[in-house]
Amino acid sequence: MPLEDTIDDSRKNLRLTLELISQHNLTAEPLTYSIWYEYASGKNADLNAAIDRHLESKKSFTEEVIQKFFNQYIAESQIKLTEVVREELKKLFAEIIEAIKATSQHFSESENQLENINQALVPNLTEADVDLLVEQIKHEIKRLESTSSSLKEQLQQATREIDQLKTKMAQYRNEAFIDPLTRIDNRRGFEEKLESVIDESTADKTPLCLIMADIDHFKQINDTHGHLVGDNVLRVVAATIKNAIRGKDLVARIGGEEFAVLLPDTPFEGGLKVAKNLQHTFECIDLKRKNNQESLGKISLSFGVTAFRKDDTVERFLQRADEALYHSKNAGRNRVSGL
Repeated sequence: MPLEDTIDDSRKNLRLTLELISQHNLTAEPLTYSIWYEYASGKNADLNAAIDRHLESKKSFTEEVIQKFFNQYIAESQIKLTEVVREELKKLFAEIIEAIKATSQHFSESENQLENINQALVPNLTEADVDLLVEQIKHEIKRLESTSSSLKEQLQQATREIDQLKTKMAQYRNEAFIDPLTRIDNRRGFEEKLESVIDESTADKTPLCLIMADIDHFKQINDTHGHLVGDNVLRVVAATIKNAIRGKDLVARIGGEEFAVLLPDTPFEGGLKVAKNLQHTFECIDLKRKNNQESLGKISLSFGVTAFRKDDTVERFLQRADEALYHSKNAGRNRVSGL
């Protein structure tokens, strides 16, 4: 499929996804978005059938229902994808082994035939005998060349198929850890990287900071301007944070309007400075509608900052950052708190 068609399909699916989310009065959180985007694409027949049945029952889409659909029809389908790739590899290896066996058999047959020709090289051969033996030798050489060439082509094809499978697995893995709306890491991607970053920080005895950020009054944005504007706000926030951090730093969307920023090699004071800079950056952003440049006003974020401590667990590290965030919320929002 041409790239332009793929982009057009993605845009259509995106529009339909947002319409469905809005139609059912849902917020575009990662799981909700994933389910409806999959539904819009029409690629997951089981999920579509389950959603259609749920719609017919006139029941609402609660968080529990959304989580159930995700676990049953998306998370499991990702596991199935891994199984499919494994089965493809097994089939591919079987074909390679058969090709090698067939080539080995051809080599063995040619070896026997050449040995017979060698035994026929006796004294007093006539010219006709020599011509016959030469033709037999030429035949076996061509046979060996053909066999070798066939094996080479099969191995080259196998290499190409293995590369394609590796690409498929890499794409699957990357998409599994990416928030489809903002294109930054989702909670799963954040949690996977968090432990490795903590391990590196502990081993190297380097500081590590965590910032939790939450968009203030986000529900009001959705209620006033609609979910499409709310989604654009999420994209702006994600892009702004991503552009403000360094190469080793990581930003992830870990909830509806909540973001986490991991800052390796950054002490507590440095984390506070990053958060305050972000706070000031958002204060200077004036959101406008794309179609008519109508001002939508300003947005603000509340921030909680903490540094990893020697005896911290992952849970305690996250909990302390959350507590700092709630301090900012309870103190009036649009501020930075550290613990």
